[in-house]
Amino acid sequence: MLEIVVVLVILFIVSAVVISRYTTAGANELLVETEALKANLRYAQIKAMSDTLQPNNRPRWGVDFPNTTSYTLYRLADDGTKVYVNLPGEVLPSPTRTLYSGVSINSLADATVAFDDWGSPFDGSGNAWTLTKSIILTQGTETSKITITKNTGFIP
Repeated sequence: MLEIVVVLVILFIVSAVVISRYTTAGANELLVETEALKANLRYAQIKAMSDTLQPNNRPRWGVDFPNTTSYTLYRLADDGTKVYVNLPGEVLPSPTRTLYSGVSINSLADATVAFDDWGSPFDGSGNAWTLTKSIILTQGTETSKITITKNTGFIP
């Protein structure tokens, strides 16, 4: 009888752990996508600051947001055309990252975030940001916000 009770207690504990991990999977996907986007924005910023061929205050590296479920890393060529560059850390090298199913980018005033040689953010038209802006990712009722500070490009 004691063995049956011990087995039931162990099964209860294991099932509680499995259920708790299953119910928080959505929050983990949102967190993963938020941190990946932050890392890729910082990567573009670092590449822009280390690009020695770039003329002063001209945004050279950036991230495009073509839709609400993906984004793309690019570098501007000397003639102004976008050359798409593979994102760092991806299992299959690609310039585009598609977000997990159910995760979307819901708030971004500009469809592009670009950086100049000082790491300052610019919009897709090459205009410096005059306001601090946020990118909001959502999954169901959960939201996550990435803030990019004007002038400095700081991403906390």
